[in-house]
Amino acid sequence: MGFVKLLEEGKYFEIQKRSGRSETLEQEATSFCGALRPHYNPNMILLMSSPLESRGDVFEFRSEDIIYAEELSSITKPNGVTVERVRLWVKNGSPAMRMEPILVGNDE
Repeated sequence: MGFVKLLEEGKYFEIQKRSGRSETLEQEATSFCGALRPHYNPNMILLMSSPLESRGDVFEFRSEDIIYAEELSSITKPNGVTVERVRLWVKNGSPAMRMEPILVGNDE
């Protein structure tokens, strides 16, 4: 299964809510917003920053580094498909990967 196909399949994760947001969350973590997608490694998470755009970044985080998650308002594609969005708070200093989609052979 190709990378692009995996991101287009629309598989979502359910967010497990915590009882409350920590008062020091903004000092302990950095927030990232987007749509969650499955990763081949069950201990990792993919987050598409702009799920309706072809040029958005894709972030890869370790699930153990996610301190808090918030549900955001969903967005709808012109064809009626709804995309659920989240805000992930990732512990500062955690390793992560930022990937950018490209078309091979384009000179940009």
